[in-house]
Amino acid sequence: MILQAKDLFEETGCVNAIYASYLAGQQKLLKPLQDLHFIQQQLHVLQPVVIQEQVKAGVYITFDTATTHHKLQEASPVQILPVYEDALVDWEVTRKTCFSWTQIYISWDQLAAITGEKVEHVQNFFQRHVSNKTGAPLNLTLTQALINDFNQLIHRQGKQLVLVGKLYDVVLQTVEHIQIQHHINQCDDCQKKLFTAQNQIEANHYSSSEEMAKSIGLTQTALEIGFNAITGMTVGEYQIEVAFRKAMAQPSSGLSLANRLTADTGWTKQDIEKACLKRFGVMSHQLGSMQ
Repeated sequence: MILQAKDLFEETGCVNAIYASYLAGQQKLLKPLQDLHFIQQQLHVLQPVVIQEQVKAGVYITFDTATTHHKLQEASPVQILPVYEDALVDWEVTRKTCFSWTQIYISWDQLAAITGEKVEHVQNFFQRHVSNKTGAPLNLTLTQALINDFNQLIHRQGKQLVLVGKLYDVVLQTVEHIQIQHHINQCDDCQKKLFTAQNQIEANHYSSSEEMAKSIGLTQTALEIGFNAITGMTVGEYQIEVAFRKAMAQPSSGLSLANRLTADTGWTKQDIEKACLKRFGVMSHQLGSMQ
């Protein structure tokens, strides 16, 4: 079944009744400016479909969110998608699944206006640092700075000017993060500092990202972005990974693996179970039984 994206939702934000056998969900769409859109969407796909969408040229910044209250999925990266020309895109979904995301769209003209650059210069930046063709996204680490800006955006949607300002904050923060990620990938000195942070964790130094950043001479944002780049994990996930390895190498103390890890790292059981599932594909008690 081929569905048109523009017809999926009614004005109320609910899925169009004629598609009820294929889809369920809701959408909130705000357009505080013609070239600046803010979309919150949950979509449950019930049967295989192809969704056709007319995508406008500009930059799309997408955050994965939980289905309730649009809470960020903090282990998920932010997806940055530059689109250089208007395009018709087919999104094929072959099985039952659920999508929940919050997205900002900003046109090239609008982005150029808030950065003080010419449109061609802004596009050149994204071609160099993200992708030189439409359809190739960049996954960017979700840092504490972006989390803070996102939460302020979600909680301050009352007035149009406030919404515009908060959307600009997220967009500009994202551009800065892209610059930082590119710099770290090219900078040997930054990479040495990040390997120092990795060694600190291996040596049982369970400090916060803020404390660790100060100790190695990077900003907290640079640490969060760079650490993920060299290890494929966030600082917190790597701390839990090291704690897992060390706990499993020790004789059982009578405590469950999750309780031992909570005591060692200060992380919550929920954080530990999420990290265990992501890294090993099982819950901690299943991993503990393999000792």
